[in-house]
Amino acid sequence: MSEILRMEHISKQFGDFYANRDISFDVRKGEVHTLLGENGAGKSTLMNVLIGLYQPTEGFIYLRGKRVEIDSPAEAVHLGIGMVHQHFMLVPVFTVTENMILGAE
Repeated sequence: MSEILRMEHISKQFGDFYANRDISFDVRKGEVHTLLGENGAGKSTLMNVLIGLYQPTEGFIYLRGKRVEIDSPAEAVHLGIGMVHQHFMLVPVFTVTENMILGAE
């Protein structure tokens, strides 16, 4: 399967605190992915970097092999990247697509 998204050596620092340090993560077309970890492990911060809420302190994001800088959630959506933030924000009777659209509005 071909790689469609790669986060390479991502770090996000808030003052002296590293929420993420040197994280690499890739997504391949046709696969289902999950990001698991304890509370406070930095999962949400990493995804917030991906969707442009935060800018990485270090590292790069590649989309379909091309380096991109995602400056805002609107830019992420324009690039085809969306995120539903937490399970309690989902509407159970909606499809995945409908929940993604709702999250983008």
